[in-house]
Amino acid sequence: MKLKISLFLCLFVFATQPVYAIKVSGLYQATAPVADESTAKRNPAVKQALIQVLIKLTGDRNIARSSSISNLIERPDRFVQQFRYQQAPIQANEQIPSKELWVQFDESALNGALRSYGLAIWGKERPSILVWLAHEKDKNRQLVSFEESPEYIDMLDRHAAARGVSLLFPLLDLEDTSRMNVSDVWGGFKEPVLNASIRYQSDVVLTARLIQTLPTLWESQWSVYINEQEMYWTTQGELAEIALEEGINELADRLASQYVNTVSTGTEVLELIVSNINSIDGYAKTLAYLESLQAISDVKVTRVTEDEVSFEVISRGGETALNQTIALGKTLELVSNNEQLNYRLLGR
Repeated sequence: MKLKISLFLCLFVFATQPVYAIKVSGLYQATAPVADESTAKRNPAVKQALIQVLIKLTGDRNIARSSSISNLIERPDRFVQQFRYQQAPIQANEQIPSKELWVQFDESALNGALRSYGLAIWGKERPSILVWLAHEKDKNRQLVSFEESPEYIDMLDRHAAARGVSLLFPLLDLEDTSRMNVSDVWGGFKEPVLNASIRYQSDVVLTARLIQTLPTLWESQWSVYINEQEMYWTTQGELAEIALEEGINELADRLASQYVNTVSTGTEVLELIVSNINSIDGYAKTLAYLESLQAISDVKVTRVTEDEVSFEVISRGGETALNQTIALGKTLELVSNNEQLNYRLLGR
């Protein structure tokens, strides 16, 4: 009961306040199973953990097959900051608890190595994703909730975390159900789904319908709405979890194609003029925000006036990458970018 109350309170905060982009944590850490605590078993586990981290950082689930970074993967110990052994989550029908190795990698060293190989890094600030999942059981269709089908939410969360993205789930309260119902998700009716999603203010809206078509075949049909684009795909698997995992992988691939693959690995010096900075707190907030962005390697204040500040930044990926990253954060709003980049500090 305590867990359900905590989850509800967390969702209540999301429902009553703007969500915007999410700063994803844990991108530089991963776990891998081990049989014992010997060095012989630890070394391959560290390598496996590094591959998981590289997938989250680059957005490429096939990164381990890239021959260009084989040397990086074969010497993972160079990037280990700390590690520990712990009990792995208990799986279904598991008699004896298994052990796993938790590894934290050095962010600065790993980022530097990836850039030396010419690879772009997906920053920590990533799109917030609202998920409406419907499933059919015994010819009865319903929207998935924490109370009715927590196993499906857990599956989605785990596989999303493995790709470095974070999911949000609707409350399914009276306000939600008054705006849409399960048939809207099942029928692919965009308008009521997007209307019900407004209150959550997410960057991405994802819908899926899950059904067992044969005793050993599950199918899920997906729709995603992002930046006024609509995309659709279908996944299948012998188990519901396989169909859901493949669906999340496809989503992450599509997000990565927009937020990672379009980013140049070169740098560009840009001037940003930020208005609506009329206090020390506003100045500190803006400077700290710019310094936190993965797309920026250096920030300098060049001019301060009564209500605006000019910054010189070195952008990894240039103007396009910078504008795209800032747009996710909802901290600064682009006013114009004709001859110079003019932003406005947003109040929250």
